[in-house]
Amino acid sequence: MTGTSEVPVTWAWLKELFMTRPVLVDVIAPMPEGWGLCTSCEMLIAQADLDRPPAERGLDEYPPEWQADFRRLSALIFDLANRYGDRVLIRIYDPRSLQGLIKALRYGVRRYPTFVVAGREQVAGLDGAAVERLLRNATA
Repeated sequence: MTGTSEVPVTWAWLKELFMTRPVLVDVIAPMPEGWGLCTSCEMLIAQADLDRPPAERGLDEYPPEWQADFRRLSALIFDLANRYGDRVLIRIYDPRSLQGLIKALRYGVRRYPTFVVAGREQVAGLDGAAVERLLRNATA
C-alpha cells in the first residue's frame, strides 16, 4: 500500500517503550486506623496548624511495637519512592479492605507487610535490602 506511514519496530524503540513504564510494587500491610472529624473540619484544623493529622492521632492508640513497625514501613516506602522516583509505582493495600483481601489471596500472602514487585517476586517483612535487590533487577 502506498501512502501509509508505518513505524519501524526496532529493539531500541521497544526498549524505550517498555522502559518508560514504572515497575509496580504492591505493599500489602495492615494500616492503622484513626478516628477523625469530618473532612472539612480536618482541613480547617490542618490549615490552622492546630492539631496533628488524624493518621498520627490514631497511631497513638496502638502498642509501641506496632507504632515502630508502621514508622519503619513508612520510612522504607518513602525511601524507595524518593530514590526510584518515576521508575516505580508503589500501591499500598490494607488486607482488611476488599481490594487488599483480594491482593493478599491472589499472591498467597501469609505475613505482613509483604512487598510484591512486578507481580512476581515477593518479600515478606521489613527487609529493605531484599526489596532493593528485587527493584534493582526489575528496573535494570
